[in-house]
Amino acid sequence: MGQTGTLDKSATAAGRLLLEALGGKSPARSLSRLSDSPRAVRLLRELFTVAVRRGFVGRDPRDITAYVRDLLDYQELPVGGELARDTEAVIRSVLGEPELAYGIPDPRRFELICCVVGDLARPPGVPEAELVALVHQAEWRLTRFAR
Repeated sequence: MGQTGTLDKSATAAGRLLLEALGGKSPARSLSRLSDSPRAVRLLRELFTVAVRRGFVGRDPRDITAYVRDLLDYQELPVGGELARDTEAVIRSVLGEPELAYGIPDPRRFELICCVVGDLARPPGVPEAELVALVHQAEWRLTRFAR
């Protein structure tokens, strides 16, 4: 995976799929290809929640706007308009404002989640050990909330 080419053997099958996708050349695109795996999709949504909360809880909402602008600019997408509003809404929805994302269709929401989670691998990227820890935390959340 990533820089070292290893995969965490203690992750679930879905976790290994996510780690493999994050280690690829186009992480967001690789993540979006997992849409036919319900377990991977559930884990991806939890990974998104974990990553967003780690990155933005307690921060100024303008930090989210700046992040979205940077993310879209890096991906050479329009930094204003509907795409930016939807991306920010999906991020803020897991930070206590779920109503902001109510009107976003599930396929679009999934695409935006893939984009944000895939950004974890943007060079220089989150260190591999931290990616593995994020996936483990997402797996733990799924297990905990499945009861």
